[in-house]
Amino acid sequence: MGSEIHEIEFGSGESFKELAMNQFYTVIRHSNVEFRGGFYTHLITKDGTEKELYTPDTRDSYCNGVYALALLVLPKFDDEMKEKWKKYNETKENLITEFLEKSSVDEEVVLGEVFYEDIKDKILLETHRLKNLKLHHILLKELSRLFARKNYFGMGAGID
Repeated sequence: MGSEIHEIEFGSGESFKELAMNQFYTVIRHSNVEFRGGFYTHLITKDGTEKELYTPDTRDSYCNGVYALALLVLPKFDDEMKEKWKKYNETKENLITEFLEKSSVDEEVVLGEVFYEDIKDKILLETHRLKNLKLHHILLKELSRLFARKNYFGMGAGID
């Protein structure tokens, strides 16, 4: 999957709905790859020097994309989706709090894997990431249902 950026120029005629559809499409593309953690690869270049390349965590890319989609269409939320959004935010906060309380690293945010040396923390972080991924699967499902209820992308009503 490429990392191309879709830039929107003012006056380009791109509507809010098209912007939302582009983000929805981006999220779907992110969901069509293997979900795996990020990792570093060390390569030797032609001149003999070592180069470190980072391959991003596809789970984080997917979760960030779903979250961005939700923020984008937030003004279009109906009462049902507002309730789902409230529950999402509460669950997300609980996941973070649970991780931070159990981790041996004294921090206020969840850090990357390199900051956790203890194997128990690494396992805890992986568990946290899997729970976060599941939470974003649920959020995407609820956003899809919202789009169907509103017939937002011509999806039609009655999708369950």
